[in-house]
Amino acid sequence: MAVFHLNESDATFEVGEYQQFPKPEPEDAAAETSNKPKLRHVSMVLLSFGLLCVLQAVLNISLRLILSEPAVKGETLEHSCPQSWLMFGSSCYYISSQRKSWDDSRQDCVQRNADLVIINSRQEQNFLTGFTAVAWIGMTDREVEGTWIWVDGTPVNKDSLLWAPGQPDGAFGGEDCGDLHTMINFIGLNDFKCSTRNQWICEKTLT
Repeated sequence: MAVFHLNESDATFEVGEYQQFPKPEPEDAAAETSNKPKLRHVSMVLLSFGLLCVLQAVLNISLRLILSEPAVKGETLEHSCPQSWLMFGSSCYYISSQRKSWDDSRQDCVQRNADLVIINSRQEQNFLTGFTAVAWIGMTDREVEGTWIWVDGTPVNKDSLLWAPGQPDGAFGGEDCGDLHTMINFIGLNDFKCSTRNQWICEKTLT
């Protein structure tokens, strides 16, 4: 450092080395700098959340498309009976709760894409026995008295099925329609007057 003395004014000047100090940053700039990492973190979180939402939407759409697509040719679909129908073997059975004549009962079955039940075996008959006291089934001897046929035109095999005691007997001036009885000491197939109002059993085959 140099010192100068001036006699005229008795003034003294001191000259030293110049030292540069850094300029202080504005408060706003400092705050902006400190907030940058926080903003970057929030942006990453929002971006990740957005990607997850998009992924979830894609998965949902894909799942709906898969479930709505029909089965590929060659694959087997699981078949089941309609609601309130019973399944035995490859058939579905509807047990009515109403009472109608034999013809009206058959018409109801046709409207359900079915027909009055055709009983092909003792096992099938045993399965159907007991749901109702009396129910119309799909057999009749209207065409030839004493010759019982099913609604599909096939003959009834009397020997392979259980008939109620003494039946068929053609009592009361003609009993041309068949029913299934489940009563004490009277269980099995029976012939009855077609106009009688009974419950009925519909059958349709699983396809």
